[in-house]
Amino acid sequence: MKSRLIALVLALFLFLNLEAQEGIRLTWDYKNLTFKEFVARTENMYNIRFFYKDEWVADLNTGAYQGEILLSELLDNMFQGKSLYYFMDNSGNIIITKDFAIKRARAGMTKDTNFLAPTEYYNENETEQLTGNVVQVIGNPAEKNYPGMAVVSGYIKDRDTKEPVSGATVFVQKLSTGTISNEFGFYSLTLPRGSHLLQFSFIGMKERQVSINLYGSGELNMEMNSVLIPLGEVSVTAQKNMTLQRFEVGLEKINVSSFKLMPTSIGEADIIKSVLLIPGVQSVGEGSAGFNVRGGSADQNLVLLYGAPVYNTSHFFGFFSSVNSDIIKDVTLYKGGIPGKYGGRISSVMDITVKDGNRRKIMGSAGISPITTHLLVEGPIKKDTCTFLIAGRTTYSNWVLKMFDNPALKKSRATFYDINAKITYDLNRNNKFDLSVYLSDDSFRFNSDTIYNYNNNIVALKWMHFFNNRFFSVLTINNSLYNYDISSLRPPTEGFVLSHTVNSTGLKYDLNYFQGRHEISYGLDLTYYNISPNKYLPSGNESLVVPDKIQRERAIESALYFDDKIVLTDYLSMEAGFRFSSFFALGPRSVLIYNSDFSRNLSTIIDTVNYGKSKIIKKYGGPEVRLSLNFRISAKNSLKLNYYRTRQYLHLLSNTTTISPTDTWKLCDYYLKPQIGDQFAFGFYHVLLEKGIESSAEIYYKTIRNMIDFKGGTDLLMNGSVEKDIVNVKGKAYGIELNLKKSEGKLRWSIGYTYSRILIKSLGNFSDETINSGNWFPANFDKPHDLVVTLNYLFSRRFSASANYTWSTGRPITYPISTYYLDDMLLIYYSDRNKYRIPDYQRIDFSCTISGNLKAHRIAHPHWTFSVYNLLSRENVYSIYFKNEDNLIKGYKLSVFGRAIPSLTYSFDF
Repeated sequence: MKSRLIALVLALFLFLNLEAQEGIRLTWDYKNLTFKEFVARTENMYNIRFFYKDEWVADLNTGAYQGEILLSELLDNMFQGKSLYYFMDNSGNIIITKDFAIKRARAGMTKDTNFLAPTEYYNENETEQLTGNVVQVIGNPAEKNYPGMAVVSGYIKDRDTKEPVSGATVFVQKLSTGTISNEFGFYSLTLPRGSHLLQFSFIGMKERQVSINLYGSGELNMEMNSVLIPLGEVSVTAQKNMTLQRFEVGLEKINVSSFKLMPTSIGEADIIKSVLLIPGVQSVGEGSAGFNVRGGSADQNLVLLYGAPVYNTSHFFGFFSSVNSDIIKDVTLYKGGIPGKYGGRISSVMDITVKDGNRRKIMGSAGISPITTHLLVEGPIKKDTCTFLIAGRTTYSNWVLKMFDNPALKKSRATFYDINAKITYDLNRNNKFDLSVYLSDDSFRFNSDTIYNYNNNIVALKWMHFFNNRFFSVLTINNSLYNYDISSLRPPTEGFVLSHTVNSTGLKYDLNYFQGRHEISYGLDLTYYNISPNKYLPSGNESLVVPDKIQRERAIESALYFDDKIVLTDYLSMEAGFRFSSFFALGPRSVLIYNSDFSRNLSTIIDTVNYGKSKIIKKYGGPEVRLSLNFRISAKNSLKLNYYRTRQYLHLLSNTTTISPTDTWKLCDYYLKPQIGDQFAFGFYHVLLEKGIESSAEIYYKTIRNMIDFKGGTDLLMNGSVEKDIVNVKGKAYGIELNLKKSEGKLRWSIGYTYSRILIKSLGNFSDETINSGNWFPANFDKPHDLVVTLNYLFSRRFSASANYTWSTGRPITYPISTYYLDDMLLIYYSDRNKYRIPDYQRIDFSCTISGNLKAHRIAHPHWTFSVYNLLSRENVYSIYFKNEDNLIKGYKLSVFGRAIPSLTYSFDF
């Protein structure tokens, strides 16, 4: 009885409230006013607000009515025959819609927060989502006349999986202002008090528009729906406008759904290979590990997985990425404008964000190709609270090698696997934890009994704490271990194991604060390194190999950083950052002292200094300034400038052109100084909104200090005093990157061209420390011209085809140019280093994907992908080498893929 009485009172209150609003009687002169004039006068006289689109009411006026009239009656008369409807809520908001009427929700809304959860309305067939028709009240209505701005913030999630959507844009068209959600799906936008239409958009998701009545700062959370393949029925203009508003020159957001449509590498979608389609990113050759960004070497790129560094980014001779594409949610590549929270590398940062796992249901995917197979399963352990994700890949390529006629290939073996696992737990609304693990292993043998084995292992624990809706922190503890070993068992008396280990443990504490027009981040970054350069041990009891090992290296790298993104005006924004990094090389260690009057070698050693445990051998450090300016010239044009300095305390010792498993990582020490990079960049961006085409031109200039090269004939294996073989060099890189792309509609394409140079110069004081007489010469990875064209045609949601064309200048090489005899011995005279080039590189790839029936209630959704790598069977030259045959020097060209490589992959989602 009591509950019925309460319900009756509530219903009576609701009826009286609605009656009071709809019963507003107009007593002033409202004749022949335009609709906008009528709205302005009505809002000024009554406590009500109107929400509508201007184009709907452009031709409306009140007419020549006389005398008093109800507001509802006047609206009915004006909207008659116009397909316009109106809805009055309890707060005095009048929402006008076109072609459909809003129905009042049957369930009441809770009032425990200062925002209303967004609600979607559908037409009668419930097949098309209608947007822009929901009004949210943000803040306290009593503050509507307060001076200053207000902040609307919240979290954007995927409606189906409840995972955060990072990189989504939130845009206000009339103000030409917006923002981007961070890795946790959080956004914050400062707006003037009043009525606004917010656009929420993300590639691969349906755009949402929400009208808000902003009285004061408050929270607005949003859920977005995924779409299978967006065919461009809706133009997502907010994404293009946000391209103009981003601060950084050289920031690339790689959309996962887009790169999975590109032609695959031997049946596997590969994130590392995908970044090579971006202007300014190159590789030294086909099948090579790593990548080069704006004149930087491969070791100058920081690749982060779970916030931890990945020291080897490849599987299977460099043909596959070490990161499984199935787990990737978002990838951000910084070619320039690196924020203050990142450090330790001087060329680029690739931050890979991984899925949390579906919070609602168990789901997954699997696939099989001629040489690999993969499986992913994700879902809730406790619905909406605790989730898991586990994924694995492996290869079974040995059967392919056995099919070759070449005896060397028949005897070869190659395998790899990797496993990713992640558990996410929401302790409460303000605390979230996740534990992530990555394990990988590669093993191969080429025509011998020598086995090469290397592996990456990562463990990361993250704690996210939300102090309020504008202030939160992230504490990360991680460990990254990279190890390789080369072993040989035959003959048993010569059996050996050669190994190298890099172990780094990191602690990072980030704090993020959103205040008005400021987005402030600051924090602490600590890393402890423990490196075993090389161990050479007998493989068994019968081996006569004498054990040997190089001194272990230890160090601590620390940094404090502060970064502020400031919106100065509607057309000028700035990001100013400062990072102070320091490095301490620690004992125990013995350091050789050389006579400074001579070149370093074994004969010029004059002393040895021993440092005890934890004693500081050498310390380095200094400030790293980060500055970006963004000038929005108009709604379609933007100019961006930035400068940044970075320091790198870790070097990769390699005298080969590409990364190989036998390369060793080395810390800065008594002699080896940190690399310091300074980059200036300028970018111009233009958006053709009518045609859906984006264009950009970026120019950069970079200087690098304390790079290293090696004296001729240097052997790096088991080299315990590598400082005597190092040549100190400096570098300069410059270039222009042009890009034109269309990312909407059925036909999508991009054209990217890069002209770039990377030149180095030796700084030694002695003849053996001087290269090319001390003149500038091109680095091993200098490739001036690079052109990439990509095409993607979406025939339907079930069938798509893609192709890409790549052309680049051949990399530098040193040729023998003459021979001579000395004491009846044939000697070879080589040209200046890197004076010549191998032939230009060209390749066309093609793929097509056919999906099965897309009915929602099927147990599994299958996909067939047919791809052809190197469609034209071009024999691109990877390297040129020379042999002395009967006192004649003969040159040979080596191609990795000299023919087309077809592949058929079957995968399915469940």
